[in-house]
Amino acid sequence: MTPMLVVQTGIYGYGIFGSRAEENLEAALDLVRATGYDGIEVMTSLTGDPGRLVAACADRGLVIAGFHVFWHELDDCWEAARRIGAPRLILSGMPADSEENVRAALPALRSTAAKAREHGLRLLVHNHAEEARPLASGRSTLELLADELPAEDLGFVVDLHWASVAGDLARTIAATAGRCDYYHVKDGLIAEPENSRSFDLGAGEVDLAEGWRLATAAGPIAVAVVERGMPAEPLEPALRHDAAFVRGLFDQRPRVAPR
Repeated sequence: MTPMLVVQTGIYGYGIFGSRAEENLEAALDLVRATGYDGIEVMTSLTGDPGRLVAACADRGLVIAGFHVFWHELDDCWEAARRIGAPRLILSGMPADSEENVRAALPALRSTAAKAREHGLRLLVHNHAEEARPLASGRSTLELLADELPAEDLGFVVDLHWASVAGDLARTIAATAGRCDYYHVKDGLIAEPENSRSFDLGAGEVDLAEGWRLATAAGPIAVAVVERGMPAEPLEPALRHDAAFVRGLFDQRPRVAPR
């Protein structure tokens, strides 16, 4: 089965769209459709009017593959999640600086997973470098979560860039195997992950072809999300380039040359 290809709309001026999706939702979605995507992943900056968002996507034949929230937004996300109807609630930024703090967060995470199920959602934890690096015990946050919470409660989103920054992409994918069918395909620098450049896929230091090979070997993939840390200018060629790059990964073709 070919994975669904979606693009992350970003939040508060970050991401491939910058602030364009927030300023003119319909025009941004027209570009998504025109440049070869099946849908979007949204963050809270686009959910102030869930009805408008859902209708605009439906009018263009686009799916909302996931609703991405931060740890501090959990208390306020449920009504928007219900109205959007996306099948996945993606969580970023949980406490991950020490095993003690990860363990202290487990009751809230279990409660969130249960509430997500009540709303017909699957809860997925998205990694940054912190969640993929080994803690003092030698295990990463992702490994600890996989040990402590059953698969029916918690899945994962692996971000190929941040897992590479953490230092062991293969270990991250192995840790989430069987519980991750949703990947963020993002490029950038390894030693300078917050670099302000908007990286075309294939133009940075992440071995995306190898990451994709490892991911497909770990299990079936349902969704691939194009993501950038910074806005792309011009936007339309960037969207087309990244869509072609990822579809090339789907087909196991050689990587698309950077623009």
